[in-house]
Amino acid sequence: MGTAAEAAPDLEPAQQQSWAASNPVVANFAASGISVATGVVLTNWVDVIKVRQQLAGPDGRNLLATGWRVVRSEGFSALGKGVTPAVARGVLYGGLRIGLYAPMKRALGAEGKESSALGSKVAAGMLSGAIAAGISNPTDLVKTHMQKGGSSQGGPFAVLARIVRAEGVRGLWVGTTPSMARAALLTAAQCATYDELKLFFVRGMGWEDNLQTHFSVSALAGLVTTTVTAPVDMVKTNMFVNPQLYPTPSACIRGIMQQQGVRGLFKGWGAQWARQGPMTTVIFIVNESLRSVMGMESF
Repeated sequence: MGTAAEAAPDLEPAQQQSWAASNPVVANFAASGISVATGVVLTNWVDVIKVRQQLAGPDGRNLLATGWRVVRSEGFSALGKGVTPAVARGVLYGGLRIGLYAPMKRALGAEGKESSALGSKVAAGMLSGAIAAGISNPTDLVKTHMQKGGSSQGGPFAVLARIVRAEGVRGLWVGTTPSMARAALLTAAQCATYDELKLFFVRGMGWEDNLQTHFSVSALAGLVTTTVTAPVDMVKTNMFVNPQLYPTPSACIRGIMQQQGVRGLFKGWGAQWARQGPMTTVIFIVNESLRSVMGMESF
């Protein structure tokens, strides 16, 4: 007599794919957008201080002094300015720039996460970052206007309407060139560095592909990313807020260097690292966790 186990038909190879496997583009966008939005919420207060410091000119104070001045004059709530458009931007911009990285990398010849084609990874990061920044520039512009402080501004839609009234719809894409340049450098530095370092430590050093590795590698990637993007971020912020004074990136660079020297291009580096370091760590840890939960391949 056959047992129940013998009578049971053999199971076919798994046909029930996970939701992520059935919708890879949407899943990749979702994991990337949620991870960036999470980082934005946790680090928005540092971004506010960075913007104030960058706009302070030669008399700009250090990170702690600038933060204390903001809190003393406007209260702790000022550190949350711009968080709504920042989250909206995080979902759209982050979802695109990180979500497009893997497809771009494969299209440029770096097949799979084991590939060591660094040039393809850098190019993929630059392309995906630039595309994402160009599409999401209005949300970045509104965020920066809200974070700079000043007179009563209202909510993000009020700021958006004021920009359109003053400069037309085209005004929503003021500063797109430095924004795209920064995003290209940011994504190339962030994703390619994380990708390569993780490959080195996991494949070359025998580390486990786990939370400890993700934390260590993302912390190093954050340091590289901050240094690479600091000058472009300074130019972008000043063009967003002073488009009449700085109509082009070259005019902005000349103006900053005439007033503050080369060091002026790195103003706010401390605030940028205080934000970009934890931000990069949060992005990749959350992204890796979501990818694991959804049954996707690790980053």
